[in-house]
Amino acid sequence: MKKTDTKKLFVYGLLKRRIIAGELTAGTILNESDLAQELEVGKTPTREALIMLAHEGFVDALPRVGYAVTRLTLQDALEIFALRVIVEVEAIGIAAERITESDISRLIENNKKESALAQHPADASLREQGYQLNREFHLIIAQATGNNRLARLIQSMIDDLERALSFDPYIADPTQHDDIILYLKNRDKAKAQAAMRRHIEETRARIVNRF
Repeated sequence: MKKTDTKKLFVYGLLKRRIIAGELTAGTILNESDLAQELEVGKTPTREALIMLAHEGFVDALPRVGYAVTRLTLQDALEIFALRVIVEVEAIGIAAERITESDISRLIENNKKESALAQHPADASLREQGYQLNREFHLIIAQATGNNRLARLIQSMIDDLERALSFDPYIADPTQHDDIILYLKNRDKAKAQAAMRRHIEETRARIVNRF
């Protein structure tokens, strides 16, 4: 990999994490020159990183100004949740047939950590950790399908929605994940799919009611 590509991915990853975490809020102007100076990288990798973010919908290009962080609207959230229901319900059906004991062990360990966080629902400082555990849980299942493109699509949808999770008071939701793990262990495709659909739809209801 070229050095410029490495720097581009560094800038891209850093800015994307800041946007998802809410450190860069909607409307924030990102100036190519200022960012290049702040991050001590050249303008070219900075520009390419911003173009990547624009392509993914995290920023909009503003002529002669720079880029502005986009706002995740209610319609955006509804569309992403609708897509997640279609894609992740299908994915867990595939995973139920292919998942390994190692994958199951990782899901169980992940959910133990979520259960520990759930004991402190009022501690906002733990929320980011909860988001990461939830993300990891869904990606383990996605990767268990053996379909890399499908896993990347699910990862992209989770990234898109993570900005909306700042509206969600839940730090972790281990109970629903318990059900999903049980059905995956039993290789029960239909029940695993029903549990995933219920999980996504209940999360959607919580979040969209807070817009």
